[in-house]
Amino acid sequence: MTSQTDGKAKRADATRAALIKAAERLIAQKGLAQVSTREILQEAGQRNQSALQYHFGSKNGLMRATISERTAQIDVRRVQMIDAWTKEPTIEDVLDVLVLPLAELAEEDEAGSNYILFLCQAITQPDWDLRRAIKDFSLVGLERGYELYDELLADMDPEDRLFRQAIAYDVGILTLKRWCVQEPPKRSAREITDVVVGASKAILGVCGRR
Repeated sequence: MTSQTDGKAKRADATRAALIKAAERLIAQKGLAQVSTREILQEAGQRNQSALQYHFGSKNGLMRATISERTAQIDVRRVQMIDAWTKEPTIEDVLDVLVLPLAELAEEDEAGSNYILFLCQAITQPDWDLRRAIKDFSLVGLERGYELYDELLADMDPEDRLFRQAIAYDVGILTLKRWCVQEPPKRSAREITDVVVGASKAILGVCGRR
């Protein structure tokens, strides 16, 4: 009985993973509005038309799960980077933690690049809210990063700070997207992160800070 249960659980996990990968790939290629649930099922090799609804409830549920899956992976790297600090972090250190893990993921393989392109689609949705996503998905590394981010910019007007941080995030994701679709040779993950960090500092109005 246990082996049968384990087998079902493994098959369910495999189906879930296949659907997430298919959604990432298709949405990266065609855009969120152009991808149907049927296409996702076909791309994932699923004949059971109810598989997506069973595992995620809806297309939006699949989107949330996809963000959660990859972001959790990236969050582990963010925690490692924060824990490795031996001195008080600078604004550049914090921005590095927010950007470099994303760039590293995209540099690894096509799936990582697809995630960046997928994320570009997600941030254009009317209900997208990064800070809410941090809470919803229990992203410890990103939450710690943003707490430090806020502290280092505590001298700014809170409303202006939040507005500028949101713009910096959007610009960062779009910059990574352009980098992902470039033909080789192109900048390394470290180099493109430096570009994003510099742009973010300009948006935040803190170019003179380290």
